[in-house]
Amino acid sequence: MSNQIVKALEHGAQKLGKTLAEDAGKALKGFYRKAGDNLKTVAKNTREIEEKHAKDLAKILKGEGKDGVPHPRSGPGGGRGSAPHNEGRGRDRVADPHKPGRPPESRCQGGEPVDMATGLMFIEQQDLMLPGVLPLLFKRSYESDHQAGWWMGPRWSCTFDERLEIDAEGVVHLTPDRTAQAYPHPAPGEPARAAVGSRLDLELAPDGGYTLTDHAGGLVKEFTRRPAGDVALLTGIRDRTGHRVDLVHDADGAPLSMAHSGGYRVLVTVDAGRITALRLAGAGEEGRDLLLARYGYTDGHLSSVYNSSGKPLRFTNDATGRITAWTDRNGTEYRYTYDDRDRVVDEGAADGTLRFHFTYGEPDPDTGLRTTTETNALGRTTTYTVNERHQITAITDPLGHTTHYERDEYDQLLSRTDPLGRTTHYERDGVGDLIAVTRPDGLQSTAAYFGDTNLPTEITRPGGQTWLQTYDENGLRTSVTEPTGATTLFRYDEHGHLAAVTDPLGHTTLVRCNPAGLPVEVTDRAGGTSRYQRDAFGRVVAVTDQLGHTTRLAWTAEGLLSSYTAADGAAESWAYDDEGNLLAHTDRLGRTTTYEYTPFETVAARTDPDGTRLAFGYDADMNLVSVTNPLGQTWTYTYDAAGRLVGEQDFHGRTVGYRLDGAGQLTARTTPTGGQVHYAYDVLGRLTAKDADGARTVYGYDLAGHLVRATGPDADVLRTVDPLGNLLTETVDGRTLTHTRDPLGRSVRRTTPGGHASDWSYDPEGRRTSLATPDGALEFRYDAAGREHERTIGERLTLASSWDAEQRLTGQILRSEHGVLQRRDYRYRADGVLTGIDDRLNGLREFEHDAADRVTAVRAGDWHESYAYDAVGNLTDADWPATGGTEAAVGARTYSGSQLTTAGRVRYEYDAAGRIVLRQVTRLSRKPDTWRYTWDTEDRLTGVTTPDGTRWRYLYDPFGRRTAKHRLAADGSTVEERTEFTWDGSVLAEQTTEAPYLPGPHTLSWDHKGLQPLAQTESLTDQDQVNRRFFAIVTDLVGTPTELVDPATDAIAWRATPTVWGHTTWPSDSTTYTPLRFPGQYFDPETRLHYNLNRYYDPETARYTSPDPLGLSPAPNPDGYVHNPHTWCDPLGLAPAKDPDADLRKDLMGKAKKHGDKHVAGLPEDAEGPGAYAAGKDRTTGKVYYGLSGGDDGHHEDVTNAMPSESQHPSGRPPGMCAEPRMFTNAIKDGADPKNIDLVTVNTKGKKFKMCANCATWVPGFGGKVLTG
Repeated sequence: MSNQIVKALEHGAQKLGKTLAEDAGKALKGFYRKAGDNLKTVAKNTREIEEKHAKDLAKILKGEGKDGVPHPRSGPGGGRGSAPHNEGRGRDRVADPHKPGRPPESRCQGGEPVDMATGLMFIEQQDLMLPGVLPLLFKRSYESDHQAGWWMGPRWSCTFDERLEIDAEGVVHLTPDRTAQAYPHPAPGEPARAAVGSRLDLELAPDGGYTLTDHAGGLVKEFTRRPAGDVALLTGIRDRTGHRVDLVHDADGAPLSMAHSGGYRVLVTVDAGRITALRLAGAGEEGRDLLLARYGYTDGHLSSVYNSSGKPLRFTNDATGRITAWTDRNGTEYRYTYDDRDRVVDEGAADGTLRFHFTYGEPDPDTGLRTTTETNALGRTTTYTVNERHQITAITDPLGHTTHYERDEYDQLLSRTDPLGRTTHYERDGVGDLIAVTRPDGLQSTAAYFGDTNLPTEITRPGGQTWLQTYDENGLRTSVTEPTGATTLFRYDEHGHLAAVTDPLGHTTLVRCNPAGLPVEVTDRAGGTSRYQRDAFGRVVAVTDQLGHTTRLAWTAEGLLSSYTAADGAAESWAYDDEGNLLAHTDRLGRTTTYEYTPFETVAARTDPDGTRLAFGYDADMNLVSVTNPLGQTWTYTYDAAGRLVGEQDFHGRTVGYRLDGAGQLTARTTPTGGQVHYAYDVLGRLTAKDADGARTVYGYDLAGHLVRATGPDADVLRTVDPLGNLLTETVDGRTLTHTRDPLGRSVRRTTPGGHASDWSYDPEGRRTSLATPDGALEFRYDAAGREHERTIGERLTLASSWDAEQRLTGQILRSEHGVLQRRDYRYRADGVLTGIDDRLNGLREFEHDAADRVTAVRAGDWHESYAYDAVGNLTDADWPATGGTEAAVGARTYSGSQLTTAGRVRYEYDAAGRIVLRQVTRLSRKPDTWRYTWDTEDRLTGVTTPDGTRWRYLYDPFGRRTAKHRLAADGSTVEERTEFTWDGSVLAEQTTEAPYLPGPHTLSWDHKGLQPLAQTESLTDQDQVNRRFFAIVTDLVGTPTELVDPATDAIAWRATPTVWGHTTWPSDSTTYTPLRFPGQYFDPETRLHYNLNRYYDPETARYTSPDPLGLSPAPNPDGYVHNPHTWCDPLGLAPAKDPDADLRKDLMGKAKKHGDKHVAGLPEDAEGPGAYAAGKDRTTGKVYYGLSGGDDGHHEDVTNAMPSESQHPSGRPPGMCAEPRMFTNAIKDGADPKNIDLVTVNTKGKKFKMCANCATWVPGFGGKVLTG
């Protein structure tokens, strides 16, 4: 369903959410100023006449003239039917039409929260969202100058407050988000539009009411006139396919209920003209109605909101109803002070946390511009420039960096200029659809539309790539054709629900939905069916997979996951405080992890089941400034005046510094050794050059923005890609890897520089079914749940796999025609921790663990290992059956701070960056064995000198992948032995070694499925003859090779006997060998280390030889390996992952949550904060990138071009406000190819957040794997 660019471009404008820039040149300004003064005079005279007529008519409408017209009761009176008494406020709201006409997404938020264009405090809360193609929503919002509210007090507007007010001048539309737009009276059959704000069509309905049509969102709102005729209430909302929500009122216009065509029904209680409760019909026990929310009022103003906790969120109001403070359900108070124009001048907590001070300037008499300043709790001031339309035209951060905006009268973005002067222009047609985006480099993306709709049918990007789309009569997309010609088809049922998706190869996924449009049954392309059971809220409460295994989920009334019961009956649970913050997670063994919070709901500490505690510290502006580990060591963060990270000091006191330009791009990094890495970017924000203390790397891109060349000190990389960015060829120093791809972009043939060709076939679900090479073949068969259950090796060998209901591998049997060659059975605890392996060749091994699930002992008949750890997981003692010179590292460990200083008889020395520069083994009556290591500025190991004086040199490409290792002669420059490496992304594909002891080049080629190696092919050139051998690889739970199987002899040619932490031995009679170790690791005999892409791993110490370049982001211990290597791994040498393909999801979800807590902490419940966090990992570099929902400005052009032009979300939420586009923007600006980015999205509680309807149109296909759906 890749819809890449799809509609993209039109969107960029519409939502950068901020405003309008100025400059048309001085001459033009003078002309417009004079013309403007004349027009103002005319307008003033006209307005005075119109106001007099309006007042006269208003008297008649309210029964004050001689021809009185009946009107609804008003006043504070007592019955549920009593209507609010502030009708007619709509016309007051639109006296200045630009102020209330701005859509919510275009309002620039500052403080907690304040509209920086107006100074008004606002709150937007959603008390109910019942999912569906057309969701049922109950929203309420507050603004400090708002006086047009009805059912929740004059300062608040809610879903039932949406209405039309009709007077002599026309019609005023009032919404739950406080926007107000003035329309002229529509003539029969002729839609009317507001002069400013959203472009909606107001029409007269045959029944005398009105309809308001949002063509972009595909929604029609129906309004019914009350008997008096001066007000039309919102009574229905429908979409293009007939889904609808009906708002039901009593005879007096008081709310009664909301009824959804999908079956939801919400009951509303009204007392004294105020909504006091919401209930969901039939959602309680035994089919009773379930109370969702209660509301309390003081003097008619909303003062309390109760959720299922039974505790209130309290609002303190002044005599006019303005909120002067809120107190959340945990007792945290936040206060506001206003000026006489309802603008916030001061706000903050009593202790000074999140305190803000605002100042407001008067308009310049010449330009009409004014300035607003915001000073935060740290005394840092941001300045906003505002025009007469209440649009932000410029934002200047505390460091003086200014971003300029220009918007039209409909608040649609026309241009954005960043602090570096880079301008993006947006061109629109007469109805507001974006038809062109001109990038700062002058190149354009364009869009064409179907007839007079705003549905894009053709989108063309720089470089000429074109996407085509078709739609049915209801505006539902029926096909997408990518630039490659691949077409995906969509089919819908009679209700407009998605019923089928057919990929470009003709394989179809079938979907059956409930009346609300939510999937209840999905049949995949291979015919397997999954079923979903939903509760009265539409939430999934049971999932039955293709094999009939059922997983059950339970939720709180607020939609937080409270329990998960696996198919095998094991359960885990979550407990929350009254504000919905996670307090405790109890795992399937009954062990509990607890969380503590700051008053502003940011994690203050986490205590794990073993009692270890990680604490977090924040400054007054809620920036994360410290992390303290269980050993009392502290990691600190430093920020500049603009709140950007500029420095870190690690647990050992080492400091890294960052320098950023005005646009927030990293321009320099200072290492702990004093080294400098400088970065340069083009006008599109793409990385073009990097200089690491004189070692220069340059990057080049094609017109479509794909990285096509990178040249560094050690390697030159040339890449060709298809129109979607899929790699076709990669040439490194003349060695070329080639891919042939099918219409879905999958590799069907790969050829390495050594000539090894691999052909792949796939089943309809995209699972690999066969691997064919000139030297051997594998075939794969899967069960209905997609798990591999049989692998055929050659013609006579099979590997059978068995699984339990929790998708855990329970057994492997390797058979030949003559019997069983190997059998391995796995045993687990209820939480999935491995407790034993019964191996036919190695015997039974049983594992013991501590409270942190770290292995403390391995017990077998002739094998024993034991390990002890400190509170952060560092080994303090280790014992294993030592062989091959590893006995020296057996024994106790000592540390200096966070650095390992001794392990048994081995001692270590470090440089200022924490990298090992010396490893020395003490020997009796002999001088010690010493290894010396050298590193470059980017923390890459460049050389080692072994105890016998031999020197080795290591070379890397611009992506950090090791491309060669050289054994040097005594002169230090002549290469005596060389091994060259070829990579397929971040996976090692091939190596070729040339050495005096070989008769010719010796090549090992590997074929992988994900990170799991499947086959190793050897070729040895002896004069004119090439000898080749093929071996199938059997791996353990995480993908570490355990056996190499020779189909030519039906025998096991090599098998591993590893320790827990990866030191590996093998039988002396083995007929082959592999250097592959833990996933992503390669054994170097000269150093006894495992090369792990971004770092080097030492299996004797279970540590890396250099700190994690990502700091604390991946894990609390930046030097250690994963806590349990039986089920976890670190394939990139950067971040722990459990099952690299399946549980990269969990790893990234944790990172996304942690990043969100770090950078967007402290927003109270009634502030409009990010609703989602995204994290993506680059499969090539291992870097992790982040994004937060909310802001909509500054997206990279490629992202803007990929997003839909208009919202696809049922609520109308703009596509650019999601977390995913921000994450991709950050990745692309760093030089990453989005195709290599696998991503997750989580909510603010760290739970999986399914991709919204906007992102679903473009993220699949634009990026890598979407791991959270």
